[in-house]
Amino acid sequence: EDDLPLHPLDSHYQLLHCNLALLKAGDKEFQVIEKYFEAAKPDYGAKKILHVWRGQRFKEHDPVDNRKLLWHGTNVAVVAAILKSGLRIMPHSGGRVGRDIYFASEMPKALDTQKLIPVGCAQNIGIMFLNEVALGKEKTITMDDSSLKAPPQGFDSIIARGRQEPDAKHDVKIEIDGRHVIIPQGKPIQTEHSNSSFHQSEYLIYKENQCRIRYLLQIQFN
Repeated sequence: EDDLPLHPLDSHYQLLHCNLALLKAGDKEFQVIEKYFEAAKPDYGAKKILHVWRGQRFKEHDPVDNRKLLWHGTNVAVVAAILKSGLRIMPHSGGRVGRDIYFASEMPKALDTQKLIPVGCAQNIGIMFLNEVALGKEKTITMDDSSLKAPPQGFDSIIARGRQEPDAKHDVKIEIDGRHVIIPQGKPIQTEHSNSSFHQSEYLIYKENQCRIRYLLQIQFN
């Protein structure tokens, strides 16, 4: 039995050098994630969570507090690379808020079904990540600034505050590896930033070791 050849999928999984544990639908973690998903789910796009895996081996980030579980969507072609090495700031990346790693507190903000779903996938199944992000001291902006490469001195992250955000009154806090992590659970509401150029908030870090992939979600799209 020990001489049986390793299945190709198992071989590829071992090459990732990461451990993924499947959560059961009845697990508290699964239920909290599902509520996070459902609270801001749009009428189009994402339909339901099929499976959730917990990441168990990823690089430690800086000892920065104020941690939040946030969404990150990406091209399916780079999911394996992300699982192996974590999220990376690409040398030539850039956009409305400069060269960073971008996260969202609203799942639809992280959606791009053209990237999330493989071409030719008749079942419309895609992958998303939930990440523990160490935000530390936040700097708020409400206007685009493509020149950004780091937070201002004395700050650990930049938050592009949107005109809407999940209601913070419904946030919950769970303990992961001995650290408290905030998870939004409320429906989106209008914020005080009514003149912001951002409709939904964007959470931005400029150091790769300020985030850790905590969960990988397999999602059914419409």
